[in-house]
Amino acid sequence: MKIRLDSLSLLVALHAVLFAAQPAVAKDVRFPGTGNPAFSLHIPDDWTTEEGDDDSLLVASGDRSMAFTLLLETSDKPWDDDALDEIATVALRVAKASPPKRKEAASISGFPGFSYPSATTNDAGDVVRLTLYIIRIDKTHLALFNRIEAADNSPAQRKIADTVLRSMTISPPR
Repeated sequence: MKIRLDSLSLLVALHAVLFAAQPAVAKDVRFPGTGNPAFSLHIPDDWTTEEGDDDSLLVASGDRSMAFTLLLETSDKPWDDDALDEIATVALRVAKASPPKRKEAASISGFPGFSYPSATTNDAGDVVRLTLYIIRIDKTHLALFNRIEAADNSPAQRKIADTVLRSMTISPPR
């Protein structure tokens, strides 16, 4: 299935699956390219990256059946759990995804946060799994990323997405 990026860096549309996922991990990605905080992750050789106009990064599989979007946010005021829940609700609404029915504790590089599993249906009627992660780097910095994949992805494809997710690290601000 092919995935396209909407204006708020949430991927909401998938099309027909073209190829089987390739499991080789071969590229290192850092976003942003300089400075901190930053994301780092390992992606298969056939995956692509594309920077968005909104300071986000789209990382997509070669067959377009799965992707991640990465975004860093800074605030003058501390982020509290209620603010994180509101960000999740609004982001999923913008993606035309179902409201989060639950949130689960999540952690990247020892930084705590939450994941908000959801789903949406694209214009072709395909179900798309979307999980929004919001990680609190410190009081004023958040790392946000989405895991987006076709609901009918094979176990092998899901395993590749899991491997990319496990490779992700976040470096703190200096």
